[in-house]
Amino acid sequence: MRKTAVDGWRVPPNPSPPDTSPEDLKWISTRRLHQPIKTFEQRLMLTKGPLTLPRDYILCTKSPAFDAYAARATAAGWPVHRLDASHSPNVTAPDQLMALLDRIVQGTPA
Repeated sequence: MRKTAVDGWRVPPNPSPPDTSPEDLKWISTRRLHQPIKTFEQRLMLTKGPLTLPRDYILCTKSPAFDAYAARATAAGWPVHRLDASHSPNVTAPDQLMALLDRIVQGTPA
């Protein structure tokens, strides 16, 4: 997905997912900020050797645009966890997200 800067360096936040409640929209509206365009354009260059930390991928199933990323994570050997939420589970499904993160950290199967 190509991002376009509004004033040469900032990108406005994406629209909130459709399952965001009116109360959550009001709460989050003051917290959503523009992001520097370079965060979308600059490649991450790791220089201290291969990554050795465990990795997990959380696929929010109400956001099918990310299915391809989950497939790449699976191909790379990462565990893929499915969460019945949109792309903002910290807003729309915080309890389920925390339970999943806790299971991942504890090494407990879903």
